[in-house]
Amino acid sequence: MVKPSNVRMAEDATGKRTTYEEIEVGKDLGSFEWTVTVADIERQCLLDEHWHEWFVSDSPWGGAVAPPQIQSRPPRWLLGRTYNIRGVSYKHDFEYLKPIKAGQTLTISGKISDKYIKRNREFMRWDTFAHDEDGELVFSASRVQCMDIIERDAPREGVGVDGGPKPERI
Repeated sequence: MVKPSNVRMAEDATGKRTTYEEIEVGKDLGSFEWTVTVADIERQCLLDEHWHEWFVSDSPWGGAVAPPQIQSRPPRWLLGRTYNIRGVSYKHDFEYLKPIKAGQTLTISGKISDKYIKRNREFMRWDTFAHDEDGELVFSASRVQCMDIIERDAPREGVGVDGGPKPERI
């Protein structure tokens, strides 16, 4: 069994990691436009090993639609524009209101809604909203991230090997 380290990562390949103290509750994370491509839909199907005829041909909504789990990536892209946070996803709440189609442009926006300490670990919550070209809500997401699996009184001095990929579109 591998014993966990007693230090928290201070930086990674993308730079200095955000500290709990730097998280601003209520902070607007801005917005960006995401035009969903056929390649995005295919990539999601490959990642999940989940194919359905609606994802590649016709569906009850007129044409191919994206698998619902495609909405899991934009909240991370949005957060990553402002904060460099890794750790463990703790809670996910998604509401999927309309199908997403290839070629559709969504405006993704969000804000930091909470931060708290639980069992001597740091957590933060952010809310994300996706609106279509007509301004209608397509999905909403609320996610909680445990900022580090190491307890918060451990020193922050380590250097992480992988900071994860930089978002391609934003």
